[in-house]
Amino acid sequence: MNLLVILVLIAANNVAAFAPLVTRPTKRATFAQMSATSEERLEELKELDRLFSLQVTRELAASQVYLSGSIWCDRNDLVGMSHFMLMESNEEREHALAFVDFGMKRDITIKLDSVPAPAADWDTPEDLWSDLLECEKTNTASLMHLASVAQKVGDFAVSTFLMPFHMEQVDSEAKLKTILTKVRDENQTPGLLRQLDTELASESAAHGG
Repeated sequence: MNLLVILVLIAANNVAAFAPLVTRPTKRATFAQMSATSEERLEELKELDRLFSLQVTRELAASQVYLSGSIWCDRNDLVGMSHFMLMESNEEREHALAFVDFGMKRDITIKLDSVPAPAADWDTPEDLWSDLLECEKTNTASLMHLASVAQKVGDFAVSTFLMPFHMEQVDSEAKLKTILTKVRDENQTPGLLRQLDTELASESAAHGG
């Protein structure tokens, strides 16, 4: 073996011998890393609590929007729509109470926020139904954000609790889109609005509304 090869092997051994001394983290560094991880998780759990509380407020806000819409429809002799929206208002409030009940069982810190006053007047039924659809879309986005944080922190109980609400949002948005299309068709087919009002009255009665 020539001298150059021997020198290369010696150098390699020296590097291997000292490498652990360079790369091995100190106990203090390890503790600091663990502390940072714990603080990060604590912040994520606080964010989950905040979003959970926010969802209660959003459900109550949606209830208020539907209730205001119900009052407006009744004032404009759209009794079927009024009953439908009143039924939806009650359902949104029940959702909020379901969140509160679950949160208390899981020791989630729920902080109620003020509910913004909804609009009280609309120029046309189309404007009203458009606002209701936007309200549902906002609720859907809020639920999705809450679910993503619950999944990130590994809170499978919250994730499971949210699943039925996701499906209800899919149904609600689809229902409102159909209604809104029929309302808009009133411009081409006079009398369709009254027909829709009768349909919604029957649907509400069937559901006990």
